[in-house]
Amino acid sequence: MLSCAIDGMYLNSELFSHFRGSSNIGYLKVKKNDLILSAQNLHLGNCNVNLRFEHGIISPAYKVYELVGCNPLFMQAWVKKDSTKDFFLKSSTEGASVCRKNIVWEELYKQELPVPSIEEQTKVGEYFYSLDHLITLHQRQHKLHLNALL
Repeated sequence: MLSCAIDGMYLNSELFSHFRGSSNIGYLKVKKNDLILSAQNLHLGNCNVNLRFEHGIISPAYKVYELVGCNPLFMQAWVKKDSTKDFFLKSSTEGASVCRKNIVWEELYKQELPVPSIEEQTKVGEYFYSLDHLITLHQRQHKLHLNALL
C-alpha cells in the first residue's frame, strides 16, 4: 500500500507504525509514472508522479492519472512548483478546515496546462531530477557531518 505525501511517494509502512486498512477493496491501482493528486491537500503540494514503485495500491481519496505524451520527470518538477500550487488553488473550495481545501474537478479540468515538446520536457525533467538528487546527497553529507560533530 502506497501513500502520497507532500515530499514524495512512500510505502505506508515507511510513514506509519501501524497497518492502515484491513482490506484492499476500493483502493486504486498505481503504476510507475502515474500522476497522483490529493483532493484535499493539492494546493499545499500533495501531488506526485510515482517515480519510485513499479506498482501498488493507494487510497481512493486520491486521483490517479496515467501520463500520456508527457515526460514523468518533467511532470514531477511541474507539480512541485509554487505556481502549480496556485494553479490547483484556483480550482479549490474550502473543505473541512481553512487549511484543507477540496478540488472542484470540473474547474480544474477547465484550466489550460501549457506543456512544451516532449524533447524539452525530457531535458527540463532530467535537469531538475539531477538537481534534486544532488541536493539530497548534500543534505545527507551535511547531516553526517553534524552527527560526527555531536
